[in-house]
Amino acid sequence: MPRKPFAEAALPSCAHTVAALLACLIICCGLVAPSNAQNSAGTNFDHTITGFPLLGAHRTADCADCHVGGRFKGTPKRCATCHNGVAALGKPLSHPATSAACETCHTSSTTFAGAIFKHMGITSGCASCHNGTTALGKSATHVATAAPCETCHKSTVSFKGVAFNHAGVSTGCVTCHNGIISTGKPATHVATTAPCETCHKSTTSFLGATFVHATVAPGSCASCHNGTTAKGKPATGHILTTMACDSCHKNTVSFTGSVMNHAGITAGCSTCHGGQFADVKRKSATHVATTQPCETCHKSTTSFLGASFVHPTVTAGTCATCHNGTTATGKPATGHIPTTASCDSC
Repeated sequence: MPRKPFAEAALPSCAHTVAALLACLIICCGLVAPSNAQNSAGTNFDHTITGFPLLGAHRTADCADCHVGGRFKGTPKRCATCHNGVAALGKPLSHPATSAACETCHTSSTTFAGAIFKHMGITSGCASCHNGTTALGKSATHVATAAPCETCHKSTVSFKGVAFNHAGVSTGCVTCHNGIISTGKPATHVATTAPCETCHKSTTSFLGATFVHATVAPGSCASCHNGTTAKGKPATGHILTTMACDSCHKNTVSFTGSVMNHAGITAGCSTCHGGQFADVKRKSATHVATTQPCETCHKSTTSFLGASFVHPTVTAGTCATCHNGTTATGKPATGHIPTTASCDSC
C-alpha cells in the first residue's frame, strides 16, 4: 500500500493530543468538578438526595472513608456511628459528659471547636463540666459552699443575677458577708466581735436584728447607747451621773424599772431627790423644815427610814416647828410645865 503524505498521517495523532490538552484545561479551570466524594466514578452525583448533604469537612472526605468496601446502601447517617474514635475522631476524655447526639452541638464545619453546648433538659450535675477544666468553674472569690451549682444558678446563659440560697446556712456568715464577696458590716455597725448570726436571723434583710447583750463586756454600753448607734441617755430627765449604764440598767429589753446604784455616792442626793424626777422619792410635805442636804441625816440609800436628825444645824428657837407632836415628839398635853418659852430655852 502506498504511504500517505506525512501531514495526512500525523493529523489523527495531533488531534488526539489537542483534545487531551483541552480536557485538562477544562478540569483545571473548574468547568468540570474533579472526582471526589460527590463525584463518584467520574459521574456527577447529588449527595443531598441521600438525606445526608455533604457540608463542611465532609465535602473533602474520601468516599471510602464512609462507604467502606464500596458499600453505599445502608450507610449510617448518625455522626457517632463514624465518630467513635475508631472509624473517625470521637469524643475525647475531656469531653462534657453527655448522651446527646454529636449534631446537637457540633455543626458540620471543618473543626469541632466553637460548639455551643445546649443545656436544655439539664437540671443537675453542672459541676461535672463546670470544674474549671472542661468548662468555666467556680472563681477564687466564689462564695465558700459545697452546694451544687444549680442550687443558686438558674440561668444557663449567664452566672450573674444569682440569688444565694441560704437554706440550711446557720453559721459562718462572715465568710461571705465580709464587704468583698457580699455586703459586710457598715462603718456605723455596733462594735462587736460576735458572729453575724448571733443577732441577724433573717437571710433576706439585715433589718430587725435584736442585739444579744449577753456577749457585751460590762461598762461598755455607752459605746453603742450614745444616741447615734443606739438609744442613749436623754438630754433632759436623766439622773446626772458619769456612771456606766449597766450600773443601774440591768434590763436589756427596757430602760424602765432600773434601780439606781448608790454605791460611792455620798453627796448631791438632791440633784435627783429634788423633785425633778417623777419616779424618784423626794422630800414629803410633812418633812422636817430644813435646808440641809439629804445626806446630813439620811445615811441609807435603800430606805429613808431611821434617819437621825442632826440638831446642831437647827436655828435657835425653831425646835417647835418639828417637835409639834406630828412631825416629831412635841410638848405633851399634860404633865409639862406650862410655858410659852422655846424648847431650847430649857
